[in-house]
Amino acid sequence: MNHLGLAVTVLVGSVSAVSLDAPNQLLSVYEEMLMAAQQAVTAGDMHSMTVMLDAGYVMDRRLPSEAEFDSWLNRTFKENSIKDLAVDHWGHPYIYQLAENRRTYLLRSVGPDGIAGTHDDMTIHGP
Repeated sequence: MNHLGLAVTVLVGSVSAVSLDAPNQLLSVYEEMLMAAQQAVTAGDMHSMTVMLDAGYVMDRRLPSEAEFDSWLNRTFKENSIKDLAVDHWGHPYIYQLAENRRTYLLRSVGPDGIAGTHDDMTIHGP
């Protein structure tokens, strides 16, 4: 195929793609990829937090109180200056709950909807 034929084919294909709602399909794919990335990075952050919480419990026989959690995050992960550590990758604060016995905890991201107790929450119990 010559260059003119190729150019016409590309142009017709582009016009067809635009008329067939390709921009909305591309936006949908982008949003799905962004959601998957936010879930993966939030899960990684939560994993890092629980590793350090569990290690601190093993070494000190103590977990930070709920009131101490944000300052504990900043002390423990002091090299991070990229984002606020106390919020997930949707901008919602993590929920850290210490059990009455002060030996176990729940760490929760409320997920994209920002509502605790729904299907998109991510939770880890420890140690």
